Amino acid sequence: MKILFLSPTVPFPLTDGGRIRVFNLLKQIAQKCEVTLLALETQPTDEESIGHLERFGIQVHLVRQGGEPPPVSLGTILRAFLKRVPITVARYNVPAYRQKFKELVATETYTLVHYEMLHVAQFHTETDVPSLLSQQNVDSAIWRRLCQETAAPLRKFLYWTQQRAFERYERLMSPKFDIVTCASEIDKQTFQRTSAGARFEIIPNGVDTEDYQPDFTTAGEPPHSQLDAHLIYIGSMDWYPNEDAVTFFADEVLPNIHEKLPNVQFSAVGGNPSPRVQTLAENPQILVTGRVPEIKPYFARATVFVVPLRIGSGTRLKILEALAMGKAVVSTTVGAEGLDLVDGEEILIADEPAAFAAAVLRLLTDASLRRKIGENGRARVERDYDWRSIGEKLYRLYESLC
Repeated sequence: MKILFLSPTVPFPLTDGGRIRVFNLLKQIAQKCEVTLLALETQPTDEESIGHLERFGIQVHLVRQGGEPPPVSLGTILRAFLKRVPITVARYNVPAYRQKFKELVATETYTLVHYEMLHVAQFHTETDVPSLLSQQNVDSAIWRRLCQETAAPLRKFLYWTQQRAFERYERLMSPKFDIVTCASEIDKQTFQRTSAGARFEIIPNGVDTEDYQPDFTTAGEPPHSQLDAHLIYIGSMDWYPNEDAVTFFADEVLPNIHEKLPNVQFSAVGGNPSPRVQTLAENPQILVTGRVPEIKPYFARATVFVVPLRIGSGTRLKILEALAMGKAVVSTTVGAEGLDLVDGEEILIADEPAAFAAAVLRLLTDASLRRKIGENGRARVERDYDWRSIGEKLYRLYESLC
């Protein structure tokens, strides 16, 4: 099969969950298919990054676009409102990208076109080749939660307009594709309620269990006088749900933990920290790293991995990576949404600040529980969330359309 894969970003380096997902799916399907990637280059891409894709036999075409993501102009906002599409979709309506796509489908015979996210779904009209739309999140659900969480009237109105725009666009676009994939059963049910006539399938997020390995020789050891007890959260710090998560944790959860264990450290790991996140580093027990070249060392040093998300959709790659490394995880319900994990056995779930802090303290003070959660979580991702089996499932969906 010859697959044309459209992506709104270059999926390397692996700086966020979306890139990690796309890179690993490309890696898997390239083992069985001839794959061409068309990606929007929002920042300079070095030869090494392209090489990471080409070594799997992937043909890479990049369309340059300044800014990350494409900048929002008044014209973009006006076009979005006039066409009744989300601003995000209008931002990615890049003429050079559309033209390159038209050239590729005119000069090559592809078996199937894979559209990664709604950002590029708008180019579907340029070809009648069998198509698959991959939805990493339910975007309308993210905007709905943003609207619910904010009290500022103007911002709440903006979020509401984008929620409604995404609801309409999801409903409009989904039936145009032969298959729409989503990351979880919850997301699938959400789409099915609003998009009659579309075929939805689940392609979950995953983890490379060979690359992410646990070290259970230290996982069960108690922190040395609590001085090296370390809590970690990882995510792009310019994405509002992550910003909200770390500030919520630092302001409302961590003080409860420090009442019992005053030396516990917290690290917010991820690129482009917003000014609001940067101010957290004024606390000497909070580290804001900015972008790091490799995240596995931060997973390795974590005593407990925390996921205090209150806004989101899809599933959390970082939870799967933490579990693959044998780390005990405490998450909110939203953070673990869509993952088939057993509370109390493979993860601890808590939503309110006091309950979240209590769950973290349980793990910090009970080495055997910490180890049990880590071992059970590792077993779960090996069984259900390895990229190899997920890639095979995606390949079978491709086959069903060809």
